[in-house]
Amino acid sequence: MRKILVAVDLQNDFIDGSLAVPGAASVIPVIKKALHDYDLVYFTLDWHSAGHCSFREQGGPWPVHCVHHTVGAALPVGLIDNMDEGRMRFVLKGQKVEQYGAFADVTPSTQDWFAPGDEVTVCGIASEYCVKETVKNIQSIAEQVGFKLRVWLDATAKFDNYDELLEFSREHGIEIV
Repeated sequence: MRKILVAVDLQNDFIDGSLAVPGAASVIPVIKKALHDYDLVYFTLDWHSAGHCSFREQGGPWPVHCVHHTVGAALPVGLIDNMDEGRMRFVLKGQKVEQYGAFADVTPSTQDWFAPGDEVTVCGIASEYCVKETVKNIQSIAEQVGFKLRVWLDATAKFDNYDELLEFSREHGIEIV
């Protein structure tokens, strides 16, 4: 059994940048402290072009955020210090279309991200959007592959509430830690 942490969108723009989520800065040290407790850590990243369809200027709902190769799209300084590169993977999302969940395009037959018996814990920013949708994507894979899925609530920031994430988790037997 591998212990896998999926850390959703721990990016500067969501912490203290153009689309800052209240309390996001407080989850970073919690997550950083636990990174070495996992065999693998998957960092999901919003990874948008400068003229992305989700931006208000293009008719989308959001301010410009997480433009690829900018400071706003980067992980916070020091987050992955002293981590073995072989234990990290980066999952880019939202490159061409608006996409909240990571692993939406991954199928169990074509990926090696998860295996039977794994214990997968999801946390990050923000509960109502990218964390919830990533949990949904991974739950779909978990049903087919056969691994345990958990949500780490104390390491998850929210805009307003955890309601939808908790409801989905309860409905699908996902453990809240």
